[in-house]
Amino acid sequence: MAKTNAFKIAELIRVFSYDTSNDVITTNKSLGTKTRSSDTLTTTATTQVNLDTFAHASFTAARYIIAMTSGSSFHSTEVVLVHDGSAVTMTQYGTLKSTSLATFDADISGANVRLRVTPASSSSTVINFHRTVVE
Repeated sequence: MAKTNAFKIAELIRVFSYDTSNDVITTNKSLGTKTRSSDTLTTTATTQVNLDTFAHASFTAARYIIAMTSGSSFHSTEVVLVHDGSAVTMTQYGTLKSTSLATFDADISGANVRLRVTPASSSSTVINFHRTVVE
């Protein structure tokens, strides 16, 4: 069954609330667009995992702002990557940290570009990121 515009508006209103004491609109949903997204990953191992993937046919470049915590340790960095359909070039910069919580790598696997993360510890590491992709 197709969703009506009235249903879509009702869903939009349902996830937003107005905080009168601080004069702000809040939501409990992650906001994303075609080119922007946010997500969280929690790891408890030192094995390399995909932090994020996107279709290489759809986007040429991506920029990530990444913030990680493990206990009282923190690590924040920015990653920019670009690909030519077969290889990925990546740079990491703007790193601020109390200790190194992870390392990053990127590759192409099948139809996807993958941003890979290898946590430095098997302690619980929470990784939050915002991604912007460019067509």
